[in-house]
Amino acid sequence: MMAMATRSLVLALAWFAAVNGGASILSWMVATGLSSPRQREISRLLLVVRLFPAVASIVFAGALFLPSHWALEPRDANETLGLAWYAVAFAGLLLLLRSSVRALEVFRTGQCLRIGERRSTVHAADVHEVDGLRGLSLAGVFRPRILIGPSVARELSLAELEVAVAHELAHRQAFDNLARWAMLCAPDFFGSSRAARRLEREWHAAAESLADARAVRGDSVRAVHLASALVKVARLAALEPAAPLVPAWSTLNDPPLLERRVRRLVTGAVPLAASRRSRIVPSVMTLAASLLVVVPAFAGMIHQLTEALVNLLP
Repeated sequence: MMAMATRSLVLALAWFAAVNGGASILSWMVATGLSSPRQREISRLLLVVRLFPAVASIVFAGALFLPSHWALEPRDANETLGLAWYAVAFAGLLLLLRSSVRALEVFRTGQCLRIGERRSTVHAADVHEVDGLRGLSLAGVFRPRILIGPSVARELSLAELEVAVAHELAHRQAFDNLARWAMLCAPDFFGSSRAARRLEREWHAAAESLADARAVRGDSVRAVHLASALVKVARLAALEPAAPLVPAWSTLNDPPLLERRVRRLVTGAVPLAASRRSRIVPSVMTLAASLLVVVPAFAGMIHQLTEALVNLLP
């Protein structure tokens, strides 16, 4: 039983790496063919293309290959895997280890930044103050809350603070921190490419634009207040020592996008964004239901293909 478990693990890791490589090439081809995004819903497409290699390889190896192999492989099988299988499996293991290390770094940096966190009285929403924080952030991935630096709480007017908090609440409603974390920690080959980094930048710009639109709600006065808050927070961030940033967190102060966002806000170029419900839960349920149909239908084919490759590869 132990030998079979070890063999199954090696095969699963090898399949993970192989599917990941093929899916990464496909995502790279799609990414290089995408023009600059303009549509409001393009952020979803960018996210799907960016995460496709990781999701496809995890689903194939974990939800398709392993169940079929464990169900159809004889328990007394005594086949030997070639070096090619171990080499590819090692590549898959490295991808998973790199992903785990990044996730741990995000967690540790976030925990250090949130030391001394205390409930703020500046707003009725779930806002907490943290000494040394530069600006305003949506902290956390799965249960995010808003963190604010004391200087920001003092400098922003009530109207500016309200719309700035509304901006971060829009990110929370859209699960943007989860998307950032997934892109940062995705176990794939594609993430190291220039095309993947461009997708991430364009998704980030689209997500900030959508959050601005949801925060201002088509109100020109709220737009001016948000623009003022952006400028004030950027000025404070330039004057104060910077706390460690968590790349998976949304942060109001975003220097590369500051000029573009302020210009759009003060000129009324931010469109009215209709609120939308998250599609994460329905998507997961659809994927699970699809697997219940796909796994039995393709189990035999996947097992036969694996056996053929075991006999073919050195």
